[in-house]
Amino acid sequence: MRTIKYILGILFLLNISCCVNQKKKDEEQIKNTVKEYLKAVKENDLQKVYGLIDDSDTFFGGIQGEFYFLKKNYDKINPNNILLKNIKVKDTVVTFAQNKQKYVQYVIKKENDSNYLKKPLIITFMFYKPVGYNKIYNSVILQNHIGWDK
Repeated sequence: MRTIKYILGILFLLNISCCVNQKKKDEEQIKNTVKEYLKAVKENDLQKVYGLIDDSDTFFGGIQGEFYFLKKNYDKINPNNILLKNIKVKDTVVTFAQNKQKYVQYVIKKENDSNYLKKPLIITFMFYKPVGYNKIYNSVILQNHIGWDK
């Protein structure tokens, strides 16, 4: 009886360690995808960006518009590659409990806007496990970007 308890205890600990390892692997994949996206914007590689977004051929124009906005304002948005150094993966649930998604979000305030007249630029990368963490699930990445650069 005692050996069965030990075996069950060991199996339980192995199961927990496997789950923790899988979560770390998932987060690393998400971080790599975000890094690849930002690198593609910096290097002006629109085709690479299309390859990183799920169902990109459906939202061709929107992706292209956001890409050019990010490219044009890259130095304001990501000075000294600060976004690459600060990637935090968070969990979210959209609509249904089984529809768990992960995301990386940046909120960038406009420089020289001490009165906070401009809304901050919000960049959100959504990921969904069935699609794969090597693809950005939601093609709309930017919020509040219209007029932010003026």
